[in-house]
Amino acid sequence: MIFDDNIKFCASLVETSDPHRFRSIMAAPEKLRPYYFVIFAFNIEVSRAPYLTKEPMIAEIRIQWWLDVLDEIIEKKIVRKHAVAKPLAKNIEKAQAKELQKVVLARKWDIHSDKFESFYDLKNYLYDSTVILLQVASGSDFVSSNKRFQDAGMAIALANYLIAIPELKRLGKVPLAGVLLNQIGQQCEIALNNLKLAKTDLRNFTEQEKWVLFTGWKSWKILRAVASNPENLDNVVTKFENKRMTFTFITKALLRTF
Repeated sequence: MIFDDNIKFCASLVETSDPHRFRSIMAAPEKLRPYYFVIFAFNIEVSRAPYLTKEPMIAEIRIQWWLDVLDEIIEKKIVRKHAVAKPLAKNIEKAQAKELQKVVLARKWDIHSDKFESFYDLKNYLYDSTVILLQVASGSDFVSSNKRFQDAGMAIALANYLIAIPELKRLGKVPLAGVLLNQIGQQCEIALNNLKLAKTDLRNFTEQEKWVLFTGWKSWKILRAVASNPENLDNVVTKFENKRMTFTFITKALLRTF
């Protein structure tokens, strides 16, 4: 894939809005970077849509705009001019576009600040908003999806969500309403075990899958810290918000692990 102006825009968007992920993409083989930039730039556009306005109806329109883009891709229509939509249309297939619609629809929760009725509802949100995204980024065909990859993706999704909690609260959200803190601790333990199992099975992961999971290189330390002290969740995750963890990053990049 050539780094044309649209790809460069996607890369710039990821660098500005998601610098930790940008770092991890830049550590990946050059041939994979353009595709990752497009998928994660799409994620940025969708995930921030609910927060660009205080009017729920306008946020719904922004969400619908991306659903319409994906419909155009699915129906093989000419995709509207947009620096992210255009390269997205060039690089995903119909099946992937259908899966990404679930990612977009999951973001409706962010518009309305609905409470999760249970941890099960939170897990569904994490799967739809993040695990599916990671699967698309990995080039998955969604038929023979690697269960270990999915489990590791869920662990990364949980870690990402936990680290976002302070910012979500600043935005007036109630990120853990309906979820018990001891459940968070238990789920972090399960997530840690799933990451461990995935690492022991790396030989069965494709190169693209490995580097997608590498974007979650902070997850192990975040999950371990929360698992050991879930009652002090806010303070624990705040310490990781802007922490660069350069040594950890370099070590995992060299080992090509997560």
